[in-house]
Amino acid sequence: MDGDRATTWSEGTSADLVADALALGVKASSRMVTSWVEDGLLARPAPRKSSAHGSDPRVFPPAQRELFTRLLQARERSPLGRVPQRSLVRVVLYLWLIDDTVVPTPQARRAWRTHARAAGQMTAARRSQNARAIVERLAHPSATPRQRRTAQLVLEQGERTGRIDIARLTAVLTDLCSPWPVQPGMPRIERALVGPFGPVCVQQPIATWKARERTIRLLRHEEIDEAELDRVRAAYRPEWADYQARRPAMAALGAGEFAAYFAEPATLEGRAIEAVDAFVGTLAGELGLIEAASYAAETARRRLAR
Repeated sequence: MDGDRATTWSEGTSADLVADALALGVKASSRMVTSWVEDGLLARPAPRKSSAHGSDPRVFPPAQRELFTRLLQARERSPLGRVPQRSLVRVVLYLWLIDDTVVPTPQARRAWRTHARAAGQMTAARRSQNARAIVERLAHPSATPRQRRTAQLVLEQGERTGRIDIARLTAVLTDLCSPWPVQPGMPRIERALVGPFGPVCVQQPIATWKARERTIRLLRHEEIDEAELDRVRAAYRPEWADYQARRPAMAALGAGEFAAYFAEPATLEGRAIEAVDAFVGTLAGELGLIEAASYAAETARRRLAR
């Protein structure tokens, strides 16, 4: 949250936050503040008892009041006509990932719910474009138009429903990547895919997609408690720091699209997108979902090979 650090922030009520917004020339209301709390953009205000017979309005701590203003300023600076809420939520989650003093975990849990609800929401045209890009990346030159079209339809269905059928996806993507007929009495020939970290079989991205889909569903329904989020964040931080330290060398050794894969984002939003996506992957691994999905994908592959 870059900005003027000379400002001294104090705690404030919902009315104070609305006044802060109006001072920036931004329309705001107490309903907006309440909505931001519910979505995880702000923490819940704390009660402040003022007498034996009543309480003053609840207050937001100084860090939250500053966060509110910084998010509004970032939204106003955006060249977009309207900044999607999910972009602001990712910034909040990024702050939670790198700093313990601004975003408390109960707030982050609600922000993860909001982020997960927005995940996968896209137009039919965008789903088709994404599926086509995956097909082009995975398809062997010998893959038939029918194999390509079938794979694209299955991928689009997974994007639309948010549910991945591992058996079906394994079958169509294996045909797409290794489109050769199985010879009687011979093991099926399967082509390895070139990736940024080396060759992989097609079951690996399938398992990753399935594990992430399951993780997003758990986050959407707040089925991961705060203690678990804190535990996984503690595991994530040194892993991410190690990757950040190694990525310049990895980018220098890469070529073409893989060099770009390791390039560090230039904007705060880009860094937030990258860090949030990486945490979802760490969460999937820590919860055992990648292992489970890998087993299911390998089981599906073995059935195809019979």
